Parts: sequence; C-alpha cells; structure tokens
Amino acid sequence: MTVVTREQKRGQLHEIEVDLIDRNPENPRIVFRPSEMSQLMESIRRHGVQVPISVYRDGRRYVLIDGERRWKACIKLNKGTIPALVQEKPNALTNLLLMFNIHALREQWDLLTIALKLPRVIELLRGQLDREPNEREVAAQTGLSTGVIRRCRLLIELPERHKQTILRELQKPKSQQRFTEDFFIEMERALKTVERAMPEVVKEFGKETIRENLIDKYERGVVGNIVHFRQLAKIARADRVHADPKRARASLRAAFAKNQTSIEQAYQQSVASAYSERDLVTRARSLAAQLSEFSRDDLDAEALMSLQELYDVLRSLLGGR
Repeated sequence: MTVVTREQKRGQLHEIEVDLIDRNPENPRIVFRPSEMSQLMESIRRHGVQVPISVYRDGRRYVLIDGERRWKACIKLNKGTIPALVQEKPNALTNLLLMFNIHALREQWDLLTIALKLPRVIELLRGQLDREPNEREVAAQTGLSTGVIRRCRLLIELPERHKQTILRELQKPKSQQRFTEDFFIEMERALKTVERAMPEVVKEFGKETIRENLIDKYERGVVGNIVHFRQLAKIARADRVHADPKRARASLRAAFAKNQTSIEQAYQQSVASAYSERDLVTRARSLAAQLSEFSRDDLDAEALMSLQELYDVLRSLLGGR
C-alpha cells in the first residue's frame, strides 16, 4: 500500500493505488458521457496516464482534486496504480473553489453542474465574509464570469423535475440533446421579463403551467426555435415601442395557452410592426448623421445614384413633400 508521509514534498509525484482514492464530494461535475470515457480509456490503454491526477491525503486514503475521469478510466481498465501529485489538504471553501478554478479554465462544463454547486459556494463565502457575497465576488473566487453566474441562477431556480430533465439530456451526445440548458435558460429569462412587465398574465396561468405548455409546444414543433422565447419579452415590453398593451396581453395569453398558437404568431399579431418601425427610425437617424459628414463632391457616381434611389423612395413615402 502506498502512503505519502507529511515529510514528503508537497506536489511530489507518486504512484498511488486506485482503490485508495475517493471522489471529491465537492466536484461539480456529475456527467461523464460514455463516448468521452471510451476515447480516454483507449488513450490510457495505449499510452498510459500522461497527465498525473492531483489528490490530497485524508487519513490513510486520498481525495481527488483533479483527474476524476482519468481515475475512473483506470478503474475500468483494472489498473492497480495511477500517477498522482499529492497536495496539502484544503479547507472546505478552498477545496470547492479549487474544483471551479481547475476545471473552469480547462474545459466547458455543463452549466447545470455549476448551478447545483453555486449555492454551496455562496454559503461558504457568506460564512467567510459574514455577509452575502455579490456576483463579482463569486465570479472572482470561482473563475466564472458574471454572465455565467446569472445563467446558472436561472437553472438553480427551476423546479426539481426540470433539473432532472436537463440531467437526462446531458447524458446524451450533444447532437441528440433537445431540452437543453439553453432551452430552459431562454425560457426562464423570457418569463422573468414577462413577470416584471405584465405580472397579471403570469398570475392568470401560473408559472409552472406556462412552462409545461411551452415545453409541450416545443415538443410538438409549434415553437420551432428557442430564440423565439426572446419575442415573449418583446411582447411584454410593448410600452417601449408604443404598441397596444391590451393586444400584447392577449397575444401572451395565446402564446401561453395549450393550443396551436406559436410565439412567432403572437409576436407578429401584436408588436412586430412597432418594433420594425422603431428599428427603421434608429437606422434613419444613423444614416442622416452619417450623410451630414459628406458633401456632394465627396461622393462618387455609384453613391450618388444610390442616394437618388433613396430620395425617390422617401418622396413617395412622404407624399411628394
């Protein structure tokens, strides 16, 4: 049995028996796709473990800091030992932050795995700071961006049954995943906007009923693209483009009900023209500002011809004025 004493140098390389190593309970990663494991096992079978794992000593056993996939592969391959760097045992917060900083910089984690551990990070940071940590502090400690943290919060707030749906999808190859993390993030972000702007519509249905109906519509192909969820937020913010709020509420009700009305249809029937008009005004003002920087002598024949075509269209729109 391999035992590393305290006198041995921190980070020294050793061959440690795989059955003396335990999984780190703070490791957020919970999904190991079979195809990825198969590729790693084939590499280790041919070339051995090229990058040592990292562990800390806990009594007469060791706990993983980095290298769980390599360790699992060695178990499956019935290897007796694995090369490992032995580190000092960290405290609870340091241990958890190590998990984030080691892996977040190396590979893209599934967001749900991060989301499930973030409350624990926040709890430990709260104990250290003696107050609630803000997003920037959580980001600085974990190595995550504030954008990722916000997306994770949307997943944290999901009912448990939807988290389980995501976990089942994450077991599949990426190309076969349908109800992805992005699906739920886009849906939740839109529902939060609707809840702020037109809370009475959400209250009328109930948030979980709305989720179920939108999921059903996506499954049936009535909602064809998760990007369409963003149109729900635009409908709810009808006042920003001076659109009819009553029509917007009616369209949201149609989109949230269990029927054949798509989000795209609801958007077109309520606020699409108002948003198009606002975009036209923005572009027109931008073009006017750009043109004010030129004189006729600055423009070539092609540019002048294009401006003449634009002038003719504008005269027609403005009734010859």
